[in-house]
Amino acid sequence: MKNFRAILIVLGIVTITYTIWSYASYYRPETFLFHVSGGLFVGGMIVFAIGMFSQMSASGLFDGIMYGFKRNRRAKLKEIDPDYEEDEDATPEERTERKQNARRWIYIGIVSILVSFALSFV
Repeated sequence: MKNFRAILIVLGIVTITYTIWSYASYYRPETFLFHVSGGLFVGGMIVFAIGMFSQMSASGLFDGIMYGFKRNRRAKLKEIDPDYEEDEDATPEERTERKQNARRWIYIGIVSILVSFALSFV
């Protein structure tokens, strides 16, 4: 449960915030379950997006995109301090751990979206 604490906190905050906003702003007589379903959908999409970006970061997709920016930053920092050294890149074990953590976010996001769809049919 400790591994899912941050995910559930983000999902809960987004779901509660959207549900309250939706319930207060709709003038039609919708059921409370309708608003909770919408909140779960929005929360699930946000959790899923966080997981996908974390997965892309852990797999190294952003390394190629950020290479030029890192090279320029390193050159400027070398001008200031000639003894400047870059931090080491992540080890394969750290990347594997980050990928597994990202997959948790993706799975919880998908489950939340599916529960949202199930609630919308009730």
